[in-house]
Amino acid sequence: MIKSTKQSKRFIRSTLVCCSLSFLVACVSTPEPDLDSALVPASQREAHQASLSKAKACPMYLAELTDERASKDLLVGNDNVSKDALYSILEQSLLEMNVTPHTNADNSVKVSLERAFVKTLGTNLVATVIIDVQYKPHYADEYSPSVSYRGQSMQVHSSTSINEEHDIAEEAIKEAIAQATRRVKSSLLHECDDVLESANAI
Repeated sequence: MIKSTKQSKRFIRSTLVCCSLSFLVACVSTPEPDLDSALVPASQREAHQASLSKAKACPMYLAELTDERASKDLLVGNDNVSKDALYSILEQSLLEMNVTPHTNADNSVKVSLERAFVKTLGTNLVATVIIDVQYKPHYADEYSPSVSYRGQSMQVHSSTSINEEHDIAEEAIKEAIAQATRRVKSSLLHECDDVLESANAI
């Protein structure tokens, strides 16, 4: 009886170890979704580009754009990317994705800039941007709860020139913002079908 109990415990322990290893392997091997076309497999790239084009084609009314960062400073070396410059970059990126206050689209969003920072990683500059978005489709009376979208980009930083460092950082910020706004539009693609069908019917 004692021997049987020991064997049972040993079997249960082995089973738990195997299950744990399988779970860890599954977690490690599951990549996070990313909208960077460079990371999309060649076989899926055409569908990805079509999806992105559809997202760009869908107009949305920008009801509100605010800068909610706790600190408005974005230091790059000894220089600072001004609040106005960062706001303009975000505004332009939204415009390129057809999100603008100058449209009569029925679907609308409120966008707030929550975080923006640049850090050095080896010989690279890494920019990270987080924006929060509230969405209101044409059939709703209120905006949805806020959802966060993150954009990140890396630029090679091999120069010691302060001016060039600032320019490289600004390019990284632009790409991080562009990535975040692409994610916003792609996440709302299911709301674009009626709008695009109406436009094509005209």
